[in-house]
Amino acid sequence: MIRYIFFDLGSTLIDESKCIEYRICQLLTQPGAPDRETLERRMAELASQNKLPYKDAAKEFGLETIKWPQQLERLYNGAAETLEKLKPRYHLGIIANQNPGTEERLKAYGIHHFFDVIIASAEAGLDKPDPEIFRLALREAGCMPDEAFMVGDRLDNDIEPAAGLGMHTVWVKQGSFARGDVTLIRHKPEYTVDSISDVPGVFDL
Repeated sequence: MIRYIFFDLGSTLIDESKCIEYRICQLLTQPGAPDRETLERRMAELASQNKLPYKDAAKEFGLETIKWPQQLERLYNGAAETLEKLKPRYHLGIIANQNPGTEERLKAYGIHHFFDVIIASAEAGLDKPDPEIFRLALREAGCMPDEAFMVGDRLDNDIEPAAGLGMHTVWVKQGSFARGDVTLIRHKPEYTVDSISDVPGVFDL
């Protein structure tokens, strides 16, 4: 029986498209930067290899990475509605790589009250894909891996480690990692959806 559904944050519940656009524009202003088409093509290629499109592309072109513009993050349309549909039947949680202050940001987005367990890397001292951060969340939740789902946008950080522990998985194909290649990971996603709004359908809601 499924008791818990855990969510990633970036590009899963949180729309990072404006953040990514800002960082691309900043890269393009640097000396030696390629044209936008070349940069975006290389970023897409890296994403399709389950690599880091922004950081790895910047490194290849010899460019300086820009600090993450957290102020440009927004809640995805449909994210709150998805949580609202799931909450009556399941406990909900967060497992995410985040800077300090995750709970405050969730309160600002108006979704903090949905979550029973919040495990963020900055506070936990652990980062995905380390399986220990998933084990920590399961211990906090008091549930077994096969009683929980992990919902995330990254095959390498969310799907592979969670499935490796025996958790059920939903890959949400949003953001930069929507081009990920499932053939490059050992544990395939159990379900694949195109947006956060499609997640309740996995649970027949």
